[in-house]
Amino acid sequence: MLKAIVRFFNLIHIGMVYLAKSMIVAMVLITFTNVVLRYGFNSGLIWVEEIALLLAVWFIFIAMALGVKQSLHINISLFDVAKMPRWLDSGLHRLRDLVVIAVGIVMLRYGWELVGYTMKSIMPATKWPAGLLYAVLPVSAVIILYESVMKMLGIDTNDSSVDAFLSGKGSLSDALGRKK
Repeated sequence: MLKAIVRFFNLIHIGMVYLAKSMIVAMVLITFTNVVLRYGFNSGLIWVEEIALLLAVWFIFIAMALGVKQSLHINISLFDVAKMPRWLDSGLHRLRDLVVIAVGIVMLRYGWELVGYTMKSIMPATKWPAGLLYAVLPVSAVIILYESVMKMLGIDTNDSSVDAFLSGKGSLSDALGRKK
């Protein structure tokens, strides 16, 4: 069961990497197109700012969730780790993981509420529900919680194989834990 969960979240992780890449490319292309239209042809697309904002917010929160897997969040080193007792280093890592879990819980709870409140509001240019802008909060919170709990429990999530696949040096079956 644990292997199936790890496999599922690794597949989600890989999909989110490609989604984030697509979002940043789309954001750049539509913004560039709108700039060309405004300054070159004295016109523009009304919906570009809303879509660019939506893509930027989704990209940021997806990248934040993906960064938890690689411990890319901000860390402050106050002590020399080599001179620190092992129990203190382990305790500080657990404290860090607990703080990240707490942030994930807050994001999930209040993000879900925010989406519920804003789904009735409509964005003016696209006429889409404003809740789409905030729907990434609970999605990224689930990924943050999963990665933090797995890290805190010391469960191997096959990170090196996922990284190898994403860098073009490994296979999808290895990344999903289906080694032959």
